[in-house]
Amino acid sequence: MKIAFITNTFYPELNGVVISILNSSDKLSKKGHKIKIFTRKHKEKPNLHKNIEINEYISTGLLTKYPNFRIELPSLKFLRDLKDFDPDIIHVHTPTPFAFESLYFAKKNNKPIIGTYHTIAPDFLKHSRVRFLDKLNFMKKLMWFYTNFFYNRCNLVTTPSEAMKKELIKNKVKNKIIALSNGIDLKLFKKTRFNKIPKILCVGRISYEKNIDVLVEAFKKLYKKGINSKLIIAGSGPDEKRIKRICRGYNVEFFGPMDRKYLANLYSSCDIFATASTVETEGLVILEAMASGLPIVGVNRLAIPLIVEENKNGFIVEPFNSDEMSLKLEKLCNDINLRKKFGKESLKMVKKYSLDGVIKRLENIYSSLK
Repeated sequence: MKIAFITNTFYPELNGVVISILNSSDKLSKKGHKIKIFTRKHKEKPNLHKNIEINEYISTGLLTKYPNFRIELPSLKFLRDLKDFDPDIIHVHTPTPFAFESLYFAKKNNKPIIGTYHTIAPDFLKHSRVRFLDKLNFMKKLMWFYTNFFYNRCNLVTTPSEAMKKELIKNKVKNKIIALSNGIDLKLFKKTRFNKIPKILCVGRISYEKNIDVLVEAFKKLYKKGINSKLIIAGSGPDEKRIKRICRGYNVEFFGPMDRKYLANLYSSCDIFATASTVETEGLVILEAMASGLPIVGVNRLAIPLIVEENKNGFIVEPFNSDEMSLKLEKLCNDINLRKKFGKESLKMVKKYSLDGVIKRLENIYSSLK
């Protein structure tokens, strides 16, 4: 089968969408499928299987203040390249200009097209160069109109969790929607060895919508109580300078963006995974932490309560509540046996998100549309 992946974001960016594409394209290519990834130009290229090719195109950063949020420009060359590849399936991962060109191509050439909804688009209005755009309700409605216009014209929509499926239905995506996890390669991760002085880990984009400042405030409360612990933040992003500034004087270490192999080692060297993010459509980094045997502290929003069970493999707190988060972190910091107990449950619970099982489902979805 020849599969075209359409994505605005790709390596060396390491977000949930990119990791999902890298994982699925690698597994599919090793099963004999031909993959072509259509994306904007990036500074680096990953080492990929021989059955995977990349086509790159020019983009602009005029619309956003975040350097990694560039938008590809509409291109006739893209359409010609798509025609030359002649895919059996077109799989769109980001609803940017190439998504609509792909839709046009699919309808004209009678090709099946799938749209995966990875990210809640209105939450990224903060990255616009126009100030206060994220505060305007009509802009959020416009973003949903734009989203619905594309996804309702696909043959099928997938999204990483049942929580996101409900969110799409609530916001009037009327197409058939399948909840399909991004999946993780469980073999990449190894079980943590818990430390006497607990290390709290947060991994991901350091960006406004991730609410890392809430986690930092929770950690500061621990610090002021004299609880001996350390906060580690791995990632980069537009909110990095501000977060580093509010962490000064506290036991916080920043690791920056990390290669997957080194990130797996970081997970296994820590004791607790914590996130205050309210935009997780699945929470791939949470699943990775679970695959490393870590207890989780997360918030009661979107997909997180579906993968973190209260008092089973972690704690769920209310969004933006640094006091509650601090109390749960304190409980885990003070009780290594509780950390171990929750960590064992994480290892059991994460097995159903195995990448191999996800790829089998994805192949069946592709075959059903041919």
